[in-house]
Amino acid sequence: MVKKILAIVLTLFILIGLSFGLSHYLQSNFFDYSFFVGLIVTVVIWFFSSKGGVTSRNLDMRVQSTMGMKTSQEKFEFSPNLAFVTSLLYTIFTFAATLFQYKDYF
Repeated sequence: MVKKILAIVLTLFILIGLSFGLSHYLQSNFFDYSFFVGLIVTVVIWFFSSKGGVTSRNLDMRVQSTMGMKTSQEKFEFSPNLAFVTSLLYTIFTFAATLFQYKDYF
């Protein structure tokens, strides 16, 4: 239970820290970049926690061509973890907050 809460808090801390750091560095509003930071982090977590995707197939083809060994291909599989779910919820929340903040422009 404590590990799950720690994973959620650490993921939120990293997301908020990246968003705050980027907005401070570029001297802009926090919500200007928080959605994009959440989206990028979500995609990175998805990419590194899934298996059997394009990079796995590319590696299998390289092994087959250089070694001559036939390898079995893995089926694409993704099981969301707490960091991914937290990052996805952060992205959805910041998207809604960004839309609310800039509603006059639409």
